[in-house]
This record gives sequence, structure tokens and C-alpha cells, in this order.
Amino acid sequence: MEKLFGCRIFAWNESTDNDVVLCLGFFDCLHCGHKKVIDRARELASSLGAKVAAFTFKGDPHSALGSARKPVFTFEERVYRMACFGVDEIYYAEPSKEFFSIDAKVFADELFARHKIAGIAAGGDYTFGANAKGDADTLVKMCSSRNVKCEICDMLEYAPGRKIASREIERAIADGDIEKANKWLPKDYFLLGEVVHGRGDGGKFGFPTANILFPDDKLRLAAGVYATGVTIDGKIYPAVTNVGTHPTFGDDRYNVESLIIGWSGDIYGKTIAVTFTARLRDIKHFDNPGALKAQIDRDAAQALRALGGGDR
Repeated sequence: MEKLFGCRIFAWNESTDNDVVLCLGFFDCLHCGHKKVIDRARELASSLGAKVAAFTFKGDPHSALGSARKPVFTFEERVYRMACFGVDEIYYAEPSKEFFSIDAKVFADELFARHKIAGIAAGGDYTFGANAKGDADTLVKMCSSRNVKCEICDMLEYAPGRKIASREIERAIADGDIEKANKWLPKDYFLLGEVVHGRGDGGKFGFPTANILFPDDKLRLAAGVYATGVTIDGKIYPAVTNVGTHPTFGDDRYNVESLIIGWSGDIYGKTIAVTFTARLRDIKHFDNPGALKAQIDRDAAQALRALGGGDR
């Protein structure tokens, strides 16, 4: 067992000792529908005197299934966000063809045998087991036979007959339409990363710079300049973040570079969260660093306006 962001982390087929209400799903982008499942689990757990646990994947299940899709959040990012939502324990599976070939009954039997499950919460579209033969109705029956409470949440819709879906959020992120994606997320889109050394040009613009690498196993956000909040040691600072390349400096590496407003200190090696609120503009080439600095000053003023209110 390990701990991450306050959550106890277990392989799904490890044995655990706490009574839990278990949230079932992939939780790939933790949209508002996923949050509804977690909230329902918390309510049930409170009534039962139990902890809240969630099942997810450690790794990219899309590639294991032969798909080119990428998850919106990495495993670490999902744990980070689920911890914010009140999840106490995470049960993970390593995605593989072998795991996806497990029979639905075998999967459920293993979960109930390994964990002290007092209740289960899932969405109405939840499926499990080989060929997705297990569904919400199957789950209800399995829980009933064990005298375990089961909460199946109705799917949230953003329009009549149109449920909030991960694919819609993926498209918005890939297009750089961060405002649209954030409408369907209970907290704004973000990424985690360890600050690494960059070109060292940040001081020229009057702001400390934090560079992090965009995770390979995460769906890429469209290149551009964004208004963001950067969380350092638990405190949030406004920032202007460049996602992509840096043509003014002849730097064609795709990374995430945040110019942080109102912060000073040594940031290298720290893990930070960069939370995206609004897209400000496209990346473009400037004739000289002075012209870029003038644009960054305008970006900073615009970012401060965009970040002016609300819990990010």
C-alpha cells in the first residue's frame, strides 16, 4: 500500500481492511457525471460509517484496447482530483488484454472477496467484464445477493438526450476550447508536473517561470496561450501559460511554460498543478524579445481579468 495526495492506493485485487462504499468507473476525465457518482458514494458512506473508495486504471486503457485515444487525466491527476472530492482509497487495475478478458462475475467476486464493500455507486452506463457483459442491472443483482447497498446514478445531460461524455470533453481540449471543457468539469481542467529547467528567459519578462513537461500518456491540449492558476505548496497564483512551442526563441519543443504573477522563490523540482481557465490567443512569432514582452504584459492583464473570481 502507498499513499498519494492523502489517498491510500491499492491494486484492485489486493486485500484491504476498511469498510468502503466503492465508486465504479474509469473516471478518465472526472466530469460532472463522475462527480455525481462520488457525491452519492460519500452520502452513502456517511450513513454507513464507511470510507469512500474508487476504482480506476493506472495507465492508458485506450492503448491496451488498440485505440488511439488518450485519457484526459493521468492516474496521478485522477488521484489528486478524487482526493479533493473526498475519496479515501483508490483501487487500480493495470490495463491489459488479460484484464479486459476477465469475466464480469469473476471481476465482481474478486472485488467482494478482497474488499469490505458496504455499498457501491456507479453511473447508469457503467459496464464491466469481458465484452462489457456486466452492466448496471447486473451490478444491482450482484449487490442484492450479498445484501450490499447499490446506488445507480442517472446520467447527467447538457441537452435533452445528450449526456455529458468524455469524448465531448476530449474534443474540446484537443481544440483548445477550454471554456467549453470546463463547463462539463466540476473543477477546471488542469495538469500536474514537476518543474524542470527551461531556457532561462523568464526573468527577461519580469515574471518567474515554471516549465513542466506535458505527460506522454495524457491527451494533448491544443497549443496556445492560456490564463491559468498555478498551485505551489498549496497556494494558487495567477499565471500566463504557453502550451506548445516557442518560435521567438527557435524552440520547437512542446512543453508547458507558466509565467507566474506575484510569486518568487526556488521552484525547481517542485510538483505544481496548472489549472486552465481561458484561452487568450494563438502562439505566434515575434521579431524580438521586446515585442514578446509587450505582448506578455497584455496577456498578464487579460489573465488577471479572466481569473478575477470563483474557486478554481
